[in-house]
Amino acid sequence: MRSYIIACCFCLLTASSAIAQSATKENTKATKETTTDKLKLYPNPAKTYTNIYVDWVQAQPFSIVVYDMQYNSQLTEIKVGTRKSYQYALDVTQLPNGKYKITIKGSSTLEEILTVSR
Repeated sequence: MRSYIIACCFCLLTASSAIAQSATKENTKATKETTTDKLKLYPNPAKTYTNIYVDWVQAQPFSIVVYDMQYNSQLTEIKVGTRKSYQYALDVTQLPNGKYKITIKGSSTLEEILTVSR
């Protein structure tokens, strides 16, 4: 009976240790996600428009700039006031098929490639 109780205690300790490690990994993942500035484009590739989603860790003013792939030509710039998160629907109907760089300039710079394909 004593060995049965010891075995049960060992199983409980092992299980609680595994749960604690799992919780620590989840907390670390959640912390990492909240400490990273993010830029997302959807849909990408785009036919008529793309939604630009920006999430900053700290609210800040920024601008959205669309460049050609060689940074030779700035196609558009949208200045945004101080925001922590922002969504913008970019009309791409005037852009020819191809790839473009969407650059978000704030205290740091975020960049994503946008493909226009009709």
